[in-house]
Amino acid sequence: MSGHVSSSSTPDIYDYFKQRRSAHNVAEAEKLLSQMLVDVSKGETALIATGKKEAQIAFQNSLMKRVFVHESLRKFIDAVRKEGSIEVTVIGGVLEELGEFGKYGGLVFELFYRADLSAFG
Repeated sequence: MSGHVSSSSTPDIYDYFKQRRSAHNVAEAEKLLSQMLVDVSKGETALIATGKKEAQIAFQNSLMKRVFVHESLRKFIDAVRKEGSIEVTVIGGVLEELGEFGKYGGLVFELFYRADLSAFG
């Protein structure tokens, strides 16, 4: 994936970089959402989950492997980063304009193993 910026201005180049990085991160989050939907359609316990309540349960029980989260959930982001062992990807932008990721509330995470989060909380 290559790109081109018509300006040599450092702020313009950095803005373009942020735009492309955000698009890539949204695409990665949507891959997780697709995997979750496939697991659910097969009747399996999903390895991927969404939702603030589920994320809190997974975080508190050390089940969360990585998370894609919208920048508006600052309190959650700060808590996860403070813990330090979870891969956190923060995605900026207008939530409603972020496709499927935005439709699922701007939060999708992967667990270490398949677990029914309702059994933990």
